[in-house]
Amino acid sequence: MTKLKKSLYVIPLTIISIISVIPFYFIVSMATHNTGEIYRGEFLTFGSKLVENIQTIISGGFLKYYWNSFYTSMFAAVICLAVSLMAAYGLTVYKYKLRSFISRFILASMMIPGQISLLGYTVEMRNLGLMNTHWPLVFTWAASAYSVYFVSQFMKSSLPMELVESARIDGCGEFKTFISIAVPMVKPAIGTQFMLVFLWSWNNFLMPSTVLTQSDKFTVPLGIQTLATAYTQDWGARGAALAISVLPILIIFAIGSKYFIKGLAAGAVKG
Repeated sequence: MTKLKKSLYVIPLTIISIISVIPFYFIVSMATHNTGEIYRGEFLTFGSKLVENIQTIISGGFLKYYWNSFYTSMFAAVICLAVSLMAAYGLTVYKYKLRSFISRFILASMMIPGQISLLGYTVEMRNLGLMNTHWPLVFTWAASAYSVYFVSQFMKSSLPMELVESARIDGCGEFKTFISIAVPMVKPAIGTQFMLVFLWSWNNFLMPSTVLTQSDKFTVPLGIQTLATAYTQDWGARGAALAISVLPILIIFAIGSKYFIKGLAAGAVKG
């Protein structure tokens, strides 16, 4: 009976895993074919055009696009975490009249789609003279309601107030208490949010397409789009570009998967 129960879990999980892997297989397979072979359905097996496709994306400036995406995503994740941690600390440790209102306001703002505020944000960036720079891609994550909510919920359950009070009695400054006590207590939340924000920023297409018009400032999603027009729908090169664009995400997840899984599991029960 136990084996039967296990098979009821293992079989569906195996099927779902195979279905999830198939698109990645096709992307990698497409990277080894040219457009004609893909249209003939030969992408079911691997071809011999990988080097040619990689040369195409390199000549199309994709190394610059990858660098733009990488460092803007890193900055976005760092700034988002810095703001979210400080905001979560203020919502968790301090007691003041507007704390409940601010918490509800942050939660309510999560219900507003980001596309609605995109126009106002674009006008703001234009007035600041930041259009056609990467700063708008970074600053948009400086006020992430979801990150503040997630980290604050985690901190409320992981940070004992007795520990904070003991640090204050011992003469520890507020900032030092925050850095040396509060931040280490929420490492799983930090790892989870870092990977999520990096992933969201890396895959973001709408914001870069709105604030960037110069090709040398493009990120990977915009670069893949221009590859289609510049090379007349070169699906093999697009497949190579997509396959390489997944590598940073896989590396970051492999490094921080322990914190990612732990953070999501903890956040699911600490609301």
